[in-house]
Parts: sequence; C-alpha cells; structure tokens
Amino acid sequence: MIITINTDIQELTAFENQIAGRVVASLLPLFAQLQLQVKIMSGSVDAAIANLTTQVEAETSVNASAITLINGFPAMIAAAVAAAQAAGATPAQLAAFDALGSSIQANADSLAAAVTTNTPTPVTPPAP
Repeated sequence: MIITINTDIQELTAFENQIAGRVVASLLPLFAQLQLQVKIMSGSVDAAIANLTTQVEAETSVNASAITLINGFPAMIAAAVAAAQAAGATPAQLAAFDALGSSIQANADSLAAAVTTNTPTPVTPPAP
C-alpha cells in the first residue's frame, strides 16, 4: 500500500482560504444580528436616560417650589403676627404663632438634614 501526502503549499493555502471564507460567511449574519441588538439596546438606554432626566427635572422643580414655600412661612407668620398685633391681639393669642413658627422651622431643619444625609456623594465614572 502506498500513501501519498501532498505537500503543495498552494493547494493547502487555497483549502485554508476556502475554510476561512466559509467561517466568515457563517459569522457575518451573527455579527449583523449582534450589531442590531446593540443598536436596539442603545436606543432603549437613550430613551431611559431621557425619561429619567425628565423625571429629575420635574422633581427638582417641585422641590424648588416646596423650598420656596417652606422658606416663606416665617415671613407669612411674621405678617400674620403684625396684623394680629395691629388688631389688638394679646401676647397669649400670639403665642400660638410663635409655637407654629418654631414647629415649622424645626420641620424645615429636619427635612434639610435628611436631604443632606441621604444625598449620595457623586461618583466620578472611570475614564474610558
């Protein structure tokens, strides 16, 4: 029995190229599908970021309004006290305004402390 081994480099290279071509041809659809999935995910992430940005802006606006209102309470109480004094209110009657003002200030301070305590330190993302 005689076995012949072909060591012709050109034939071997052509065979390797043929196999490589088949592998590439089978992988191209997978890469295209992967690109599509990345594009879809990117769009979803962009939409989620846009939605979250809108929510944060709305919350910031509400928070700013609440802060303005809370910070305005002392002036409103002072105006009410002045009006009551001008109308002849007694110190006993005005004591309720003082207690209310102290309570509002304590609540505002408590809220400010809670916000400060629960606000995370910004994390700097790593450089790409």
